[in-house]
Amino acid sequence: MSTHKFREIPHISLDLLRKLVSELPGDEIKRLPVEKLPECIPEDIVEEAPYYSRAAVENLIMAANAYHLSMRMRLQRAVGDEVIAAIDHAHHAGASATVRVFRSKVLELIAARQHAARGEGKTDMAQYAAHIKRLNDLLIDVRTEQANTLRMQRLLEANMPADPALRPTVARAEAQLGRAVTEVEQLLGQFFTARLQLVRQEMSRKRMQVEAMVEKRETLRLQLQMLNKELGEMSGGLFSRALRSRQNKAQKEQIQAQIVRLVTDLKTTEVAISETDLTRWLDAVVDASLHRQAREFLRELLVKSRTLLYSLLNHYCIAQEDAARQIASNPFIQVEPKDAIRYMLKSEEFILKYFARKREQACAWLSNVAQVRMDDLDSLERDLIHELRRSLKR
Repeated sequence: MSTHKFREIPHISLDLLRKLVSELPGDEIKRLPVEKLPECIPEDIVEEAPYYSRAAVENLIMAANAYHLSMRMRLQRAVGDEVIAAIDHAHHAGASATVRVFRSKVLELIAARQHAARGEGKTDMAQYAAHIKRLNDLLIDVRTEQANTLRMQRLLEANMPADPALRPTVARAEAQLGRAVTEVEQLLGQFFTARLQLVRQEMSRKRMQVEAMVEKRETLRLQLQMLNKELGEMSGGLFSRALRSRQNKAQKEQIQAQIVRLVTDLKTTEVAISETDLTRWLDAVVDASLHRQAREFLRELLVKSRTLLYSLLNHYCIAQEDAARQIASNPFIQVEPKDAIRYMLKSEEFILKYFARKREQACAWLSNVAQVRMDDLDSLERDLIHELRRSLKR
């Protein structure tokens, strides 16, 4: 390649420079354009050059360092320290230890699922849940770093210098930051996809457990209803004087004891759904719904997952309401009524608090131009609250 052609290419990468240093004679190396060379040239590149051209390579590195230092000082005067910091960040954007660990664990999770799908391993939900928890713990830092990289990219876009000689450095850094943002966004999409697929399985299993207990719970409720009716009849009207007798008092205590036992049995039919579970499931559905790549890829899965989530939220709400009703109808059960009645609207309160926290978090990583995603967050909240209220009216 002739020397003048080097001036036509936008930039000489480090890999290309290594190739040129190993192949070109010293005279050709001297004529390489320093403005096209990388800003950071490692010293060991001299050792890779043939002995007869090492002096030329050393001089080239010195000239390139002097040129880039001069350009950096000019650039700093033109655009300021904040833009310089963004340019420096571009050299390692998307390659931090946090992102590397996150990427490695996402790939491990995807590989494990692929092995299980091919029949090469079992679907161990407990192991997957532990793996996802580790990824969730890294998620805030990854998103924060991505938001910071995006902010720096937009800073460079808004501060492109007027001097044509300075523009290439800023443009290259802006492009590097843009690639880093895109790569992390794709990585998040892969994680949100894998997580939603697994969470959907978990919610489906939980829903099956709930349905399996419905018939047993209904039988116990009917028995409780009959006993409460009988107890009410004994406490009024025709039985009011009879209650003074020891025999009827004992009968009343026997019915109360039966009610207590049935309430205890009723609790054994409860399928526990904790706020921790609901939060994990909500995160999986909400994050996938807000992520454009995941949302487009998972349309059908998102619909099914949201339906399951509505059902489980409804079960959570009914369970809390049932607890309050049992206490209200059986005042001799030793629980403070005021502590139970508050559960009546606990599901709706839980959803409102969840989305309030989610908005707080989103402000840190969605950036000030992501109004579309914030609107999506508002829409999801409205849908969940509407579905809960509709379920309670059935």
